[in-house]
Amino acid sequence: MTANTQATVHAPAGVFKGFRADECQHFLGIRYATSERYCPPVPFTYGEAEYECHTPAPYPVQLCSTIELTLTGIHYENLPQEENCQYLSITVPEEATPESQLPVMVWFYGGSYRNGGCDNPFYDRSILAKENGVVMVGINYRLSLLGFVKNREGGFANNGLLDAIEGLRWVNANIAAFGGDPNNITIFGESAGGDLVRCIMLSEGTDDLYRHAIIESDPLGTLENREEMERKILDELNELPLEASIEQLLETQRSITENVTERGLAKYLIFGPHAGVYPLPAQKDEEKRLREVAPKHDIIIGTNARETATYIGGNKLASALDRNILTRWIIELVLRKKTMDIFTEPTRKFARLYADCGGKVHLYNFFWRKDQHVVGAGHITELALLFGGKGVEGTLMAQGLHEQDFIEYGKPLRRIWTDFAKTGEISTLHEDGMITLQPIG
Repeated sequence: MTANTQATVHAPAGVFKGFRADECQHFLGIRYATSERYCPPVPFTYGEAEYECHTPAPYPVQLCSTIELTLTGIHYENLPQEENCQYLSITVPEEATPESQLPVMVWFYGGSYRNGGCDNPFYDRSILAKENGVVMVGINYRLSLLGFVKNREGGFANNGLLDAIEGLRWVNANIAAFGGDPNNITIFGESAGGDLVRCIMLSEGTDDLYRHAIIESDPLGTLENREEMERKILDELNELPLEASIEQLLETQRSITENVTERGLAKYLIFGPHAGVYPLPAQKDEEKRLREVAPKHDIIIGTNARETATYIGGNKLASALDRNILTRWIIELVLRKKTMDIFTEPTRKFARLYADCGGKVHLYNFFWRKDQHVVGAGHITELALLFGGKGVEGTLMAQGLHEQDFIEYGKPLRRIWTDFAKTGEISTLHEDGMITLQPIG
């Protein structure tokens, strides 16, 4: 991305100097909060000085993700990281002004609550902003041991979730200055990011922070029977001193993730928000909370046809077995069952519950290229279409396609998502060869 000219915004939180490029205005790495280790976020403002927003936000502290390295070529461990990672970045159409009042879409990245960052090049906000006339925001939140395990007293905490909510409060208070409509905000995310969106909706005090929500590939099947695993993780982290070095924390995380003994589905999402810990209700009270939330917020929710194929594609042995006509049926049987158990059926169940609680629900199934590649319509593949496939050419994720292919093929999906953000309506109930959507309830 090459900066051309300056773009300056006077917002309640400060004066921000961004730049114009790719037919958009960009404001990168704005701090919305800070925190002490294992503590909730504290809102941050810049005062009267101007702040240059030309540098991408540093990533949260994290280890390498083998699967994302295989799929998209991202070396998270080599990227700038910061413990107090509470930054957000904003991209708006080039001609946007404070009077524009454009729909706002706030993105929460996935990565199993272990990986990701709002300025990951894979999440190129500019294509949605310039093509469909929306304000795009990406929000960082703390991950794994620092975000979803403990508080200072050694009990459970949801600090990464609290980060996301604090970032969303910042957006509500400031986004009008960037040309966005604070009364028309859509929160959306994929995988752990989709789960984070669902948790924001369930959280106390969030009802007025957004209007619509899009939940992509939430691994809902991993959320049962987590108590023993979560207690083991908390106990191991509590053995470290509060001010342990980042190296010690990462080594402890590595030990935890390599020695998970649980046999159920919970082991596929080791870290995550804790039900019954502020700001989340206990699981037994979630339906009660949904009855408060659902009538106010329309949602799109769904899964990909071959979610777990992404993980098979990243495994050399499994890929070889899948290519062999004599053994492929075994791999496909496992793939379908895992996809159904972790993603598809729990998502359908949640969609029905949300509708029963008074919500307007559009349930989708993404099936583009599902039989054309070992990955096909696997986990995160729709994101290459949503964000334009930047940087994936030549990787497993690309499936032999080029960036321009993703830009072209993704137009219908981007139109559906942004039309929903603008009006709460679906532009079409079926896009041939890519996605089906159906109203529930």
